Order: sequence, then C-alpha cells, then structure tokens
Amino acid sequence: MACATAVPLPATVPSTPIEAALDVLRSRFANQVVVGFEELWEARPDSEPIADLGPPNSSLQQVLDRIRRQNPRYRIDLLAGGLVHVYPVHGTADPLGLLDIRLHEFFLPPDDCLPQQMIDRMDSLSAGLSYTPELSEYLLRKKLKWNREHGNPVFGIAGDFLGDCEPSHHRHDPIYQNITVREAMNLMAIRSLQIACRPTNKPAWARPKPISWKFRFRRRNDADTGLSGVPVFQTF
Repeated sequence: MACATAVPLPATVPSTPIEAALDVLRSRFANQVVVGFEELWEARPDSEPIADLGPPNSSLQQVLDRIRRQNPRYRIDLLAGGLVHVYPVHGTADPLGLLDIRLHEFFLPPDDCLPQQMIDRMDSLSAGLSYTPELSEYLLRKKLKWNREHGNPVFGIAGDFLGDCEPSHHRHDPIYQNITVREAMNLMAIRSLQIACRPTNKPAWARPKPISWKFRFRRRNDADTGLSGVPVFQTF
C-alpha cells in the first residue's frame, strides 16, 4: 500500500524588525511589561530579523531606548502599569479611528474571560458579546450598509461565550466612562500582566500569560466590511 504524500507545513511568516524587537522585549521583561502596538501595514522581510537589544543585563529603559533608535518610524512610550505603547511617528495605523471610538462605559471582563475578549471579540459584530459594544455597533453598521449597497441578504449573527463571560452578567466597579477602545485594550492588557504576576501553585504550563495587543489595518477596496479594508486585532 502506497504511503500518502506528506503535505508541507506552511512557512512561518517573518517578523518585521519592530515585531522582532518587541518579542525580545517581552521575553526579557516578561513580568514587567505588556505592549499595545499600532502597527503600520508593511512588507515582510525575506527572513526573520535578528533584534539586538544590547547586553542581557540592560535595564528596561536602555532596551526601550535601543528599540527607538533602531525603529525611528515608531514612538515608544512606557505608560503606567507596565504598558509599552508603540505607534507611528508619522501617519497612523488606524485610518478610520477605530481605536478612538469612545465607550459609554467600560468594565473589565472577569479574569478568566480576558483572553476570550482580547483574542476573539474585539472585531465582533454583536454588541451583546463584546465588552467594547460601541466598536461592535460601528462595525455592524458599516457591514450592513455594504450589504445593502451590494444587494446582499440580511444576515444573522451567530456566536456565544465559552463559559460565563457575557458582559451583562459581569458589570462591576470600577466603571470607566467615556474612554476609548485603545484605553480599554490597554486596561485589559495591564490586568493580564497583574494576573500573570500573582503567586500561584499552578505548573508553569498552566499559568496565565500576559497578553499584549496589536492592531493593523489592511486596505482593500473590495472588502465586505464596508471599511475599504480589514481591521486586524491580534494578541501576542
């Protein structure tokens, strides 16, 4: 009997220089920082870049200064709570201002629900399934408008939470009012860092990890989002 032909695994997409540097930063200071990264959409290099962030005993400030010198297209601010905010010096990674949408109120998801919101729900079209409902409502309006203009049928929104993570079940203090989506994502990232730093008896593989976030916008005029492109929310 002939053996099946092996299917090659897809090649890993190389990091950009700034991505590689931020990965090293997070590795060196795993329990000190998380990152909020507004990334310009740019071509990938042919091979994985090597990020030289100086001697292993360099301080956090020295490493950040080195990343700034090596990546002059980005500003890098160290904010309260250990949040490293990375964003373009010129122009914007967010041409529609999605990260600037204001939330009437925001409260943190339960600790066990943070990954679900940050990984799966930031671009949800269902406000009832999101802790950033105004963003969901905006994305839904744009999608429905595009559908109407292109003769697409009305669609329903399928989805549910794994576990008890529904926002209506977990409204609690502190309640943050009139903050931006960016600020809400920063609060969730900082909370994930706090959780990861708590004493625990869990084995290393079961311990929660700090969650950094990344936002990019891929321009595409024919995108069915109604945004002339695709917003990409990611964690790393």
